[in-house]
This record gives sequence, C-alpha cells and structure tokens, in this order.
Amino acid sequence: MKMKIQPTNLTEPLTAGNLLYDLVQMQQQDEEELHGGIYRNQLLEGFDGSGIEFKNCVFHGCQFSQCCLDNLSLTDVLLENCSFSACRLQDLAACRVTLRGCKLMGVGMAHSLLRDVSFLGCNLRYAAMGGSRLKAVLFDGCSLQESDCSEWRWKETAFSDCDLRKSQLLHTSLNGMDLRSCELDGFRLAPQDLKGAIVTPEQAMMLAGFLGVVIR
Repeated sequence: MKMKIQPTNLTEPLTAGNLLYDLVQMQQQDEEELHGGIYRNQLLEGFDGSGIEFKNCVFHGCQFSQCCLDNLSLTDVLLENCSFSACRLQDLAACRVTLRGCKLMGVGMAHSLLRDVSFLGCNLRYAAMGGSRLKAVLFDGCSLQESDCSEWRWKETAFSDCDLRKSQLLHTSLNGMDLRSCELDGFRLAPQDLKGAIVTPEQAMMLAGFLGVVIR
C-alpha cells in the first residue's frame, strides 16, 4: 500500500522543560495545553490527568509509569525511545505523531482516534486498542503480539514486518490489508473479517482453518 502520511510538523524554537513541573503548573493555571517543549530522559509516575493536550513537542527517552491520561491529545509530537508501562490512554486523539522505538506494552488505548501516525519499531504487545479509528497509520517493524485490535475502523492503514501472533482482530475488516510481511500465527478473527486480505500462499494455508477448509 502506498501510504500518504502527513509528517510530524515541528516548529522552532522548542524549549527544554521539566515535564512534571510543567503539568502541575498547567493544572494550577486551569489550562489544558502544553506546547513547544522538548523533554529528555524524564520520569512521570502515577500522574492522573484527563484532557491534556501536547502540541509541537518532542519526548526523548521519557518514562511514563502507571499514568492515567484519558482523552490525551497529541498534535505534531515526536516520541523516541519512550516507555508507557501500565499506562491508560483511553480515547487518545493523535494527529501527525511519530513514535519511534517506544514501549507500549499493555497500554490501554481503546476508542482512540489516530490520524497520520507512524509506529516505528515499537513494542505494543498486550496493548488494548479495541474500538479505535485509524486513518493514514503505519505500523512498521512493530510487535503487536496478543494485542486487542478488535472493532477497528481504518483507512489507508498498513502493517509492515509486524508480529501479529495471537493478536485479536474480531470485527476488524482486513479487506485490502497487505499482511505478507507479517507474522500471523494464532491471531484471532472471524472468517468474514479475513475476506480480501492480501497474504502469501504459506499464510493462506495457515489461515485456511478460519474458512473451514481442510488441507490434506
């Protein structure tokens, strides 16, 4: 699939910030948006905040641990080598966002809205992303083992060299999705969801069981 993803559009200047301090200041001033910040090697642990917006920000090597950030909004944001261990990001809205080498194991991202988003070499194992809407989203070199990708509504979305073993895609139509470079063993979906998916002959044999086909 030829992807047309709008790139992350970062504008200068970016100012080095302290993430926890900036978030507390924002809440005290009854504001919802942080913009123009660059955050390096910082830890945010147990933070609870809903409806926060990050615009034109960069995060390098930051760790978010057991944070509840429902209704988080990201616009023109770059995240590199960041970790979101056991975080809740329900109803995430992301636009022109790049995640490179990030760990999102077990993250709760259900009912998210993703547009022009690139996941590059990310670990999304056990991630809960059911009920999300995706437009112009790329997963490249990512692990989505045992993740929940059920009930997706997607357009111009692609998986390249991804591990989808034991992932759940119930009620997610794969019509037109090219999965030839991906690992699919044990992934779960309904037979009608598989219609129109593009797979290799070897993958087709493995998936034949979904169609009730017996190969002898």
